[in-house]
Amino acid sequence: FGDYLSWLAGVDREAAEAAWRDALAGVEEPTLVAPAFTPADTRVPARLRAELDAGLVAELTGLARSWGVTLNTLVQVVWGVLVGGLTGREDVVFGSVVSGRPAELAGVESMVGLFINTLPVRIRLEAAETLAGL
Repeated sequence: FGDYLSWLAGVDREAAEAAWRDALAGVEEPTLVAPAFTPADTRVPARLRAELDAGLVAELTGLARSWGVTLNTLVQVVWGVLVGGLTGREDVVFGSVVSGRPAELAGVESMVGLFINTLPVRIRLEAAETLAGL
């Protein structure tokens, strides 16, 4: 893990910040889908569990494959469309947890440690664009 931290310290921070500034240019406020938290609110949040049958998962996987994307990418796009509909926004930003194990770091696959991060995903919705195009 120490090797990873050394590698991380050597990353070009200015270039990374410039890339994120460019990717998020024009985003002026967060995409909020729930009211602000208030400490006085003691209600237990609702929990919903839904399971997809194997046939539907196979169809979605096939659809994603035919579009040249992963099933995860398809799910994230659908989530972005749903959030856009809920918020009335055409520019949606949400977080996605990713693995942070850099392939260029020798031996990273055998290192022990938490290598995750949450990155912003930005989806810009346009009425004329197809779901496959998005």
